[in-house]
Amino acid sequence: MAAVFGSNLPPDSPMLTMIQRAESVYKDNDDDTLTGAPIPLHSREQSSLGAMGAAQWTGQWKTRPHSLLQVQNLTSVDDWIKSLPRGCRRTLKKASAQNYTVTSKPIYGSRPAPHSSLSHFRCVVEHEVRTIQASEMDVEGFFDALSEAVGRYVGTTRMAGTIREYRDVESGVVIAFAHEVKKGRTVRGQWFYASDDAARRYVWFHSVMELVRRAIEDDGVDTVDLGPSGTWESIELKGRYGFESVDDWPAVADYMGDFYYEDEGVYDGKRPGGGLFELLKSINKNV
Repeated sequence: MAAVFGSNLPPDSPMLTMIQRAESVYKDNDDDTLTGAPIPLHSREQSSLGAMGAAQWTGQWKTRPHSLLQVQNLTSVDDWIKSLPRGCRRTLKKASAQNYTVTSKPIYGSRPAPHSSLSHFRCVVEHEVRTIQASEMDVEGFFDALSEAVGRYVGTTRMAGTIREYRDVESGVVIAFAHEVKKGRTVRGQWFYASDDAARRYVWFHSVMELVRRAIEDDGVDTVDLGPSGTWESIELKGRYGFESVDDWPAVADYMGDFYYEDEGVYDGKRPGGGLFELLKSINKNV
């Protein structure tokens, strides 16, 4: 960050040299060029477990409560929508009327993640700045948000799952993406990042509605998990849409099973196994 934003660096500063090298590497790339590392699928799955809360279901330590929706008794997404308060139903109607496209992109093993581009990184940065920076004059908050965005971008692009990519119809620009992971009988809304434009267009609400729709239509899913929340406001918002904050969430959300993918082509030569995966399976058998 000092290299990018420093305005008084000497001409021979190593930081400036670092910037020049980075510009030479990416000068021929456009905003949608994928630049992520080709990480094997077994490594992606292992990287996903921490954010999914595996520490609690494996008995290591207790994590924060998760917001869960049980879908076994729902026959369609309309059933879910009808159960919501009028204000929530209006919001979902507005979300469905927006002018954007949604594309499903599996995260393949041994290939760059489909969201490892500058376009997607911009969504993460805008999302974190909007969340953390108190005002335009909050310089410290801006740099805190930028630092957080870098870590979150690196994290999501190292994990397994599927990306739901949102683009504006007219410009074709990426405005948001949702990162989902299915394991056992639970589908997890792992990450969601949106530009300022997407935040005004109800994209998060649309992504939740479509996640619930797919879960209801999937006989192998019992629970939708939106994970922990950073604020009480987030817990309350999820609660208005039927997601209950559960302290002992592993007792409700069944994660003790394999990762599942819409496209079998995600496997890079062999299905993951051994190591941590075998440990989890052995724990499951002994429960």
